[in-house]
Amino acid sequence: MPRRAALHLALALAISLLAGAACLSPTLPLPPPEPADTMRPSADREGVWQISGNCTPGARVSVFNERTQRGVIEDDTDENGRYHLEIEAELCDVLLVWQELEGNGDEESAAQSFVVEERTPLGVVNDACP
Repeated sequence: MPRRAALHLALALAISLLAGAACLSPTLPLPPPEPADTMRPSADREGVWQISGNCTPGARVSVFNERTQRGVIEDDTDENGRYHLEIEAELCDVLLVWQELEGNGDEESAAQSFVVEERTPLGVVNDACP
């Protein structure tokens, strides 16, 4: 019986070592949010665009206009995985978007670029940008 107990102990030790190694393995980096799937000029303010897209639930999403050198930060406070913001822009401006998650290491994604053009979830409304 001592031999069987030693075998069980060795097996339990091997399983715990594997489980511990899995906990220490690196995680994938936070991906950038998706480029906006809905963009339209604001009906209330000229030169401002309303932009919406998917993000990681609870993320802080930043959008930066390369031409104006101005940006907007919006928190997904309802944690539904969507960002909705308004930014000063013109048709065909290039915007950068990235997201951050606070907590466990304060992760920040890489930036991803997209062009300002009127868009619905079905696609681009008119192909005005090169």
